[in-house]
Amino acid sequence: MRIAIDLTSLADNFSGIERYAMSIAKELIDMDIKGKDTYILLFKRKVHPAFQSYKGRKNIIFKVWEGQNKLLFAQVLLPFHLYGIKADVFLFLAFQSPILFRHKGIYNMIPDLVCWDCPETMKKHMEWYFKLSIWNALWVSKGIITISKFTRRRIIEKLHYPKEKLTVAYCGISQVFMDYVKQQPDSKDTDVAGKEEMLRNRSLDVRHKYHLPEQYLLCLATLEPRKNLPFLVEAYLELLKEGKLDIPLVLAGRKGWKMDEFLEKVENEHKRKIIVTGFIDDEDLPYVYHMADCFIFPSIYEGFGMPPLEAMAVGTMSISSDAASLPEVLGKAASYFHLGNKEELKEKMCQGIRQECDDVTVEEIRKRVEKFQWRKSAKKIYREISSCKHDKNNLRKG
Repeated sequence: MRIAIDLTSLADNFSGIERYAMSIAKELIDMDIKGKDTYILLFKRKVHPAFQSYKGRKNIIFKVWEGQNKLLFAQVLLPFHLYGIKADVFLFLAFQSPILFRHKGIYNMIPDLVCWDCPETMKKHMEWYFKLSIWNALWVSKGIITISKFTRRRIIEKLHYPKEKLTVAYCGISQVFMDYVKQQPDSKDTDVAGKEEMLRNRSLDVRHKYHLPEQYLLCLATLEPRKNLPFLVEAYLELLKEGKLDIPLVLAGRKGWKMDEFLEKVENEHKRKIIVTGFIDDEDLPYVYHMADCFIFPSIYEGFGMPPLEAMAVGTMSISSDAASLPEVLGKAASYFHLGNKEELKEKMCQGIRQECDDVTVEEIRKRVEKFQWRKSAKKIYREISSCKHDKNNLRKG
C-alpha cells in the first residue's frame, strides 16, 4: 500500500494538531518494520527535523514543495502537487484536504467543531473557512479520524455524518515526557546523587531560559480566546487582592489570534506577577510542567486537551474546567471546576497550591498516562486505512 501523508503544516505553527500529525506519521513508519508499505511524506519548504532520520529508507519518499502564503499553498499549490502523487491513501492528519483535491482514498482529521460550537472565539473569515473545509472533508473522505468521543458525537449530532465512517484515535503523551520520568532516580540506581544533580542543573537552565520564578502557577496552551485566559487572570488577580496567594502566574505557549490587546495589557500592568513566556521548546516542556506548583486549564472548548495530561505525566496536579472533551480525557486524574464558576476556580487554585485536591487519585493518573499512547492510535488509523485495498484504478499517475 502506498500512503501519502500531508505534513506541510509543520513548516508553519507547531501546536497540538501539528504534533498529532507528526507523531502519528512517525508511529506508522516505525510500526512497519519490514517496509511492506511505501510512505510518501509531503513537506513545505524543507523536511521537518523529526523525519531526517528516515532518509535513505527504501520505503520512504520525501516530497518537498516551496510556498509562503498559507492559504495560497493549502488551496492552490498543494492540490496541484497532490494530483502528481501516486498513492492508495492520502492522510490529512492536521488540517483538512484541499477543496480542489479529489481521490477515492482520502482520510481527513476533524479534531473539533469549534467553528460551530464556539464561533465567537474565532475571526469571522476563519470560522467560515473551517466550516467549508470540514463540509468538504465529510463529502470527499472515505473515512474521518477524530481525537475524542466528544468530537465524534458532535459530528454525528451537528453534521449528521454516519457513525461507522468515524474513527476515534486519541492524542498520545510524547516520548519526551516518558524519557523525563525514566530519568528520575530510584533506589535501584547506582548513582542517585549524579542523576539528581543532572536534573537540578537541567531544571535551572530551563528556569533561566524562560525567566521562571521559584514558585508559580502554570497555564500552557496556544494563547487564543477559547483557552479562557482572561477568566483565569481575573480569578488570579482577585486571589492576589484577597491575600489568598502571592506566587506568580505563568502563561506559556504560542500566541494565537485575537489576543494581542489582552496580552499587551497583562505584560504592561501585571508583569511582576504574570509572566508570559511565549513558545516552549519540546525538550523543555517536562521541566516547565514539573517545576509548577500546579497546572490550570480553564479552557472553554477542547477537542481533546493535551496540556493537563502532560502535566500529570510528570507529577504536577492539574485543575481543569469541565468543558467539552476534558472529563473524557482526564477522568478522575484532574480536579475540576464548573466552566464559568469563578469562585470555584479560585477555591481549586488555593487547594492546588496546598496540594489538597482530595478528589484526585494517583492510581487514576497512572491509568490516564498509560491509556493515551501514540502507538495505540496509529494502530487504529492503520486498521482503518487498510480497508482501502490496492486498486490500480484508484491511483493517480505521477
